[in-house]
Amino acid sequence: MKLRDRFNRKYLQISLYAIFTAIVIYILSLIAKNAPAILKDLMGRVSWVLRVIKPVILGFVFAYLIEPVVVFFEQKFHKSKLFKKMKRQRTWAAVISVVLLFIAIAGLISLLIYSVTDQLRLANFDDFIELVESYIRSIEGYIYFILQYLEKLDIGSNQFEQYLEETLTVIINSLNDVGQSIVNSISNISGYFTTIVFSFIIGFYFIIDGKKFKSFLKRTSYALLSEKTNNKISVILNDLDYAFSGYIRGQLADAFVMMILISLVLSITGVKFSLVIGIFAGIGNLIPYFGPIIAYISTTIVCLMNGEMNKLVISIIILIIIQFIDGNFIGPKLLSRSIQIHPLIIIISLIFGSAIGGFLGMLLAVPVGAYIKLVFVKFIDNRIEKKTIGEKDKSNS
Repeated sequence: MKLRDRFNRKYLQISLYAIFTAIVIYILSLIAKNAPAILKDLMGRVSWVLRVIKPVILGFVFAYLIEPVVVFFEQKFHKSKLFKKMKRQRTWAAVISVVLLFIAIAGLISLLIYSVTDQLRLANFDDFIELVESYIRSIEGYIYFILQYLEKLDIGSNQFEQYLEETLTVIINSLNDVGQSIVNSISNISGYFTTIVFSFIIGFYFIIDGKKFKSFLKRTSYALLSEKTNNKISVILNDLDYAFSGYIRGQLADAFVMMILISLVLSITGVKFSLVIGIFAGIGNLIPYFGPIIAYISTTIVCLMNGEMNKLVISIIILIIIQFIDGNFIGPKLLSRSIQIHPLIIIISLIFGSAIGGFLGMLLAVPVGAYIKLVFVKFIDNRIEKKTIGEKDKSNS
């Protein structure tokens, strides 16, 4: 009798399944036991990969945002009789776009610095000193009130000294953390500068040879993936471009318009640091609802510090009117209709974006939410269409 005939194949198969299951359970138990260390190592590797590819990602974002300006100049060169025969029109269009961008950024920074220095030069330092002395007197009065209250409570000196020592320890530790953060930020300036330079270089090449990159990626995808997968990828990329380009570029244009309007209006009403408030409110407008908050709070602080209550009331009323015009007329004109989503969804997206990615997450939260909404609406429409076709087939049969 042969050896293989002595074994029952059914029992052998069950035994192998049991052994395999035991091995899998043992491996999973090891993974669960060492999960924190594995997760920490994995996150470290992911963080390293992200640091390495950060210039590529930032370069792509830079090229993506400036692409409409480059296309505009490229079309102008192509239509112009003077520049129609010019070689490498794409390169020259990219150079002009980047130069104009640098001029705009340099001009914005120069205006910001000029506004601050001009306001400081015109400031009445006697009033400023008097204001500081008034605050100091208020603080001294507050401290005196606390000391009088402690005496009434009859707190022992040892206990009070212990509380005071603990409070001072917390304050010193906080100041130490702030100082360490500042030192780390200063030490990382060279790293930030290197990242920005490489991002710009990579982005510039993306702008110039973007069509070649896209063609190469399409050929690679066509060679490695099936036609069905390629069609799905194409649909996903088109939807992402539709949602992100409609929001980000429109939001940048809206931020620029609000920057000008707020600066102009506050300058007319005579609020100090109007240009500074307008610039920061415009930048804050990149995140929904943050721009108006920055404008209201900044205007209130500046007017209260200078005792200009009339200007404060007038400025707040005009800012509310501007915000109403922006929310109902300017914003909808600049933003694509495809990304119009409910304010509640915007707030939820901002909360999740802030928790996941901080400030950058808040910037990307709304277009990501718009993309999810777009995909969900397509899914619902597709399901309704299939049900409608199925009901028609049943009725015909």
